[in-house]
Amino acid sequence: MKIDQLVSGKQNGDEVNLDGFSLPVSALKKLMEEGYVNIQVYKENRTFSLWGKNCTACFTEEQIRERA
Repeated sequence: MKIDQLVSGKQNGDEVNLDGFSLPVSALKKLMEEGYVNIQVYKENRTFSLWGKNCTACFTEEQIRERA
């Protein structure tokens, strides 16, 4: 899923629900600034795969929240 679609129309204080996980919009916007474009949820191990043209990473919910 495209991160920009998730945060479209949302303010930095808001949170978005992604497959049962609540993530801060401000953290997702920071990840976009770092070059990440897409996000994929892996419910079984509670991680998120993010990737863009020049970057890829796997984060836990806590690691994403730390960026808020």
